[in-house]
Amino acid sequence: MFWPDGQALPRFASPAALDVLDLRDAPAADVLLATTAQGVVNRDLPQIWLVREADEGSHTWLDTLALPATPVAGVDDLVARHRRQIRGAVLADPAVPATVNVATTLAGLEDAVVAGPDAADRLGLPILADLRGRFDEDRQAYRWAVDRLWPRTTHRMLVGLSPDVPGFLRDYAVANRAFVIWTHARDRTLLKGLLADMPPNSPYVGWWPSGVSGESRGTELASRHAVYVVPADFAHNLTVFGGVRSALAAPPSPEVPPLEDRVYVTFTMTDGDNLQYCQHAMRRLWDTPERGRVPLNWTVSPLLRDAAPAILAYYQRTATPNDLLVAGPSGAGYAYPGVWPARHLPAFTRQTAEYSLDPGPPVVNVLNRARRIDRDMSRRRLAAYARDVAPLGILQHWTFRHRVKTVSGLPVATGRLVSTVEECRRVLARAAGPGPRFVSIGVLAWSMTPSDAATLASELDDRYRVVRADHFFHLIRRRGAPR
Repeated sequence: MFWPDGQALPRFASPAALDVLDLRDAPAADVLLATTAQGVVNRDLPQIWLVREADEGSHTWLDTLALPATPVAGVDDLVARHRRQIRGAVLADPAVPATVNVATTLAGLEDAVVAGPDAADRLGLPILADLRGRFDEDRQAYRWAVDRLWPRTTHRMLVGLSPDVPGFLRDYAVANRAFVIWTHARDRTLLKGLLADMPPNSPYVGWWPSGVSGESRGTELASRHAVYVVPADFAHNLTVFGGVRSALAAPPSPEVPPLEDRVYVTFTMTDGDNLQYCQHAMRRLWDTPERGRVPLNWTVSPLLRDAAPAILAYYQRTATPNDLLVAGPSGAGYAYPGVWPARHLPAFTRQTAEYSLDPGPPVVNVLNRARRIDRDMSRRRLAAYARDVAPLGILQHWTFRHRVKTVSGLPVATGRLVSTVEECRRVLARAAGPGPRFVSIGVLAWSMTPSDAATLASELDDRYRVVRADHFFHLIRRRGAPR
């Protein structure tokens, strides 16, 4: 592993060949055991790839990477192949869900796997820690872990992962010797202490409980401590992806169209800050034949440069002239800049510039919330982006309105989020009028597709023109003060 100061996420050694274990029909206990074993083994050299059900297909990325691969018969065979690197087993308590996360944290510290007692006995693994019967409830288990384990784990990363998810991100947590937790942001005591101990501009990798409410509360709490979120709780094989070297190159860029008396529309697919979306749902959407028929912006995480350069390289390599990759909210990671401590914001915006997706001026999508309400960024916060990132423009949070304004020479387009074709039709119909006008539309990636964008574009008359976001902002700059 290679994780120098200033690098957002760790990079792993380059894999030469992979043992491939299919876990699609495996019981949860085997998934947990295999995923923690993957973290121990892949820390030094990525050698294990685990097959799971996925939106893009179970073997799509494995085929894309095209590394030599050897099928493994089962979890027992996997452990036997790598037994010298595994010191033993940690036992979780089935009656206390949080102990799955505590055991995962211990597995990273002790070069161990999380296993049941029968599996440990069968595989000849000494029991290094037994958490059964030690705690009455989750909070007690996490408090013990904070006291005993947090001082031993890395403080450059915190992992948020549901105990009900046995696999996926756990290999990454184990490999990085990271602390794993799953607690509501409204239960602030535990989280505040952990976040306060982390260096500014560090990642919280994973996700939050309680859906959208938990997302807003958790991301705001992290942002107030200068910690950004890297959504990744259903990402898998990151300990392999982080080691595959891939050449990154800017996709093709067509010429900017002339400024005319039209309504200029730009469509942006949402949720690209999410590593698991970039790995799964985005690959499925990207590979549809309708992609490329009309200009479309795709938010992606700039941190793919560290976490999975092969994923970013694939999108760059296969992009059409109508596809534009833009930085997902709110730059280097998911954060609310309005509540980020002012003294630490320059470090975040400078890192956003460093992780820019292509050599030219970037386009950045920003979400900015406080107390779960979308807010416009202040002039001072926008100035930090303008100074350090120098973007062509900012696609601001998706709200129930759309508008474009220019602040200190920086175009900011507030986009209207739509989740259906009919909803988008109504927004576009109301936007008709003398131009040039500029309308930014957020296309909800979980309910809409490139085919929907192509349908909408085909229905527009000559009063409209659909453009990429970089062209959108170039035209706004030509226009001057936009309407």
